[in-house]
Amino acid sequence: MFAYALAVAEENASGGKIVTAPTCGSCGVLPAILYYLEESRDFSETRILRALATAGLFGNVVKQNASISGAEVGCQGEVGVACSMAAAAASQLFGGSPAQIEYAAEMGLEHHLGMTCDPVCGLVQVPCIERNAYAAARALDANLYSSFTDGIHLVSFDRVVEVMKQTGHDLPSLYKETGEGGLARDWAYTYPAR
Repeated sequence: MFAYALAVAEENASGGKIVTAPTCGSCGVLPAILYYLEESRDFSETRILRALATAGLFGNVVKQNASISGAEVGCQGEVGVACSMAAAAASQLFGGSPAQIEYAAEMGLEHHLGMTCDPVCGLVQVPCIERNAYAAARALDANLYSSFTDGIHLVSFDRVVEVMKQTGHDLPSLYKETGEGGLARDWAYTYPAR
């Protein structure tokens, strides 16, 4: 699964076939989950497409009510939303109830709240590539966790979307997609321009 996520992200970064799921920076999470589950569990193409539609619903809710833009809300809006979408898709594939699917999606986003963008040397996809692989793993974890519940939980997906939007607006631009804080700043100090 890591290899699938890395492959999609690296293909994007190299200027090959571009995937946005929901963004270029978070391109590998959802395809990695869907391809991995199709290959390892032999899910039919129809089931994969239904899971993709489920993921799209959650992504559109975020896009409509908050943002999927790293420049606007940081990496939580990119990788966090992709993780949420992939968790929902996985839960749907494994037969989760609507409540379990929503819970998986909620966890996928909640546990990325506050994630900043760290464009190392101005390359916004440097941290994203690895984050795609880790978020794919977290999406499967969220699916597994929600499957052991009845789907009832304290924080709704809609509430996490609201909090993500506010958190993103509160983040200084220093920590957003084109910022110079975080790893981007440390890198500049460690490896000054040549």
